[in-house]
Amino acid sequence: MVPMAGDPQFGPAPDHGARRRRAVTPQPPRDPVALREAMEAALAADVGTGATYRDVLRPFLAAVGDAGGGPAADDRRAVARSAAQAALAELSAVLPTSDEGLGRRAAVLAPAGVIGELDSRALADVLDAGGWSTQLIGLDREAGTICDEVLDARVELLVLPVADAAQVLASQRALSLIRRLNAPPLIVGVTFASMSDASAAVAADHVVGDTDALPSLLHRRLGGGGPGAAVPWGVRMHRDGTTLVVAPFGVLDDTTVGRLREIVETRRTLYPAILIDLRELDSLSTSGLTALSTWSTETPWPPTVSALRDTRTTTALSTAGLSNTIPFAQPAA
Repeated sequence: MVPMAGDPQFGPAPDHGARRRRAVTPQPPRDPVALREAMEAALAADVGTGATYRDVLRPFLAAVGDAGGGPAADDRRAVARSAAQAALAELSAVLPTSDEGLGRRAAVLAPAGVIGELDSRALADVLDAGGWSTQLIGLDREAGTICDEVLDARVELLVLPVADAAQVLASQRALSLIRRLNAPPLIVGVTFASMSDASAAVAADHVVGDTDALPSLLHRRLGGGGPGAAVPWGVRMHRDGTTLVVAPFGVLDDTTVGRLREIVETRRTLYPAILIDLRELDSLSTSGLTALSTWSTETPWPPTVSALRDTRTTTALSTAGLSNTIPFAQPAA
């Protein structure tokens, strides 16, 4: 047999396709006309709006921003900023819409600077299209003031751009304070596909690559909304001393336990103790109780995580044949 490339002694076969893809990767458009043409081509090719912003609009503004100094360069940047804002407005007009955020509040943290302003506006546009009532909060102030504004806004969702070290650093102190609130919002960072060590270190519950990933994430973590429709599942969180109390409401089944597990595990290292209070649930299904037991076995809860003991929960566990499978914080009364 003739040895071929890709055989163990020769290593993996070369990926010529990857070379071709790198060779044809388009450069960022350098002027407003090229920007418009590139956006029209992306949208005609059914590229997602998030990917279009990430790969066309944002690089355009970044490239012009690196054009050097002097009056001529300043004029080019001013023209580019106007063109980018107009292009973003056109992009927002074709965003997919939904009613999942109706009656719900979100905030976007806006870094200083032209690109930070555009990033935050792009994020707010996506949330607005999803029905959310969205507020922009600038990061150009003291962290305590930002935290107070988030608290006063009573939001359940906080989104921010984390595309580079400067954007991460701008939000770092404020996010630290926000995470300590009695009922902190879900925090999502968006990197615009610029995954770096800095963006990976942001104090967020989730970090995604672009805005196209937001709707499915929010549906999974926060449930669906809509006019006249109650959110089928959610959590309320507050602090009791140094303990974070997580109280799910709605229906407990294997799907919602997956959401609950994600919420708790992303906070496990931030609190010395997390108490799961199941008393607000409308119902506890056998599949949900089994999922709780499996979770405690796969990722042992002690010493950080435990459940509050109540009669309904212990009875349901006993009926399902799952007694003594999850740790409780205190003995039965």
